[in-house]
Amino acid sequence: MRPSSERMTMPVADGVAREDESLVTVLGLAGSPRRHGNTETLLDWCLDGARAEGADVVKFRLCELDLHDCRACDGCWKDGSCIVDDDMGRLYPYLRTADAIVLAAPTYFMGMTAVAKMMVDRCQCFWALKYVLKRPLRRPGSPERLGAYLSCSGTTQPRAFDGGREVMKSLWHVLEVTAAGELLVSGVDAKGEIAGRIDAREKAEAIGRRLARGQRLEKEER
Repeated sequence: MRPSSERMTMPVADGVAREDESLVTVLGLAGSPRRHGNTETLLDWCLDGARAEGADVVKFRLCELDLHDCRACDGCWKDGSCIVDDDMGRLYPYLRTADAIVLAAPTYFMGMTAVAKMMVDRCQCFWALKYVLKRPLRRPGSPERLGAYLSCSGTTQPRAFDGGREVMKSLWHVLEVTAAGELLVSGVDAKGEIAGRIDAREKAEAIGRRLARGQRLEKEER
């Protein structure tokens, strides 16, 4: 098992190998450079909720992967595949087929962290597949996929999360994921400070449980 993921399976053709095909797969992406920080803790609570509902959970810490920027080379216009050889190759199958995706990225300077945004930018190949090559991202008739966005910020400015939200709207659109909820917690800065927010834990776990059941959520902001 590689340290950057909690459970690793080998990719297959256009999907991922699963231990049980009947299970819902929930992909968790930790976009914080601080391991076990406030936002990653939110993600862990959320994934605990998904596991409690029987979901097959896969978690990646983006900062522990070998990831590089999108080069804007348009290489993906040829066949919808990114030509950059790095660990995005481990993420692409899950981004394309997971039943639910949770991106957890703290808010720095009114936007999501650089590593999280870099991962989003590298989804350009999916955009090219759909809008340049006119090929489907998913099989016709595939069930609806759900996504959630989790973030903490030290600031309490009312628009602190707006930048991250706009990025997520674009990502969900390209990945054909229905935005199912958000948990945005302001005024949390020091590592571990989120532990005192019992309400945040309850809401994060509820998001995970409902994603595993395929239920949409309402936005949660504190």
